[in-house]
Amino acid sequence: MKKRRILLAVSTSRYSRHLVDHTLHEAARFREQGDEVIIDVLYVIEKDDLARVGQVVGDDGFLGVSPQQGVIDALGAEHNRMALKRVDEVRIEARRHELQVNVVRVKGRFVDQVLEHADRLKSDVILVTRAERPFISRILFGSECDRVARLARRDGLGQVIIDDPR
Repeated sequence: MKKRRILLAVSTSRYSRHLVDHTLHEAARFREQGDEVIIDVLYVIEKDDLARVGQVVGDDGFLGVSPQQGVIDALGAEHNRMALKRVDEVRIEARRHELQVNVVRVKGRFVDQVLEHADRLKSDVILVTRAERPFISRILFGSECDRVARLARRDGLGQVIIDDPR
């Protein structure tokens, strides 16, 4: 019996309703092979993303310092609430399926944190969700999930599965 690790990476801007299903599907696949499964949930708090939102709000429609900061704080709190909701859903479903779950919260850049944790944990599968952006935007400006997949492949880290939130 091998020990298999699934790294489920969520952040303040990347979470999806399908995360729980994808995670359990991968866990079931490993269990069918007779392997022990550990789900590592990495919750990345992306301070840089909120700072960029603040810059855009400031540049495109200055609301005044106090209201602008209030909007950014509210946006951050909502993203945090939704990400934590997905983390709790994974915990509940994993418990129902008798799967071990470890949850780690970190601050930093999404790509860096995911790659660092995948390497340290020796993850077999890395499950990430795209931030909701139009396809053309991902083509023009790149995608952090695509970057995770490309760098994980380059560095011989786990298989990357990208979940589309739509």
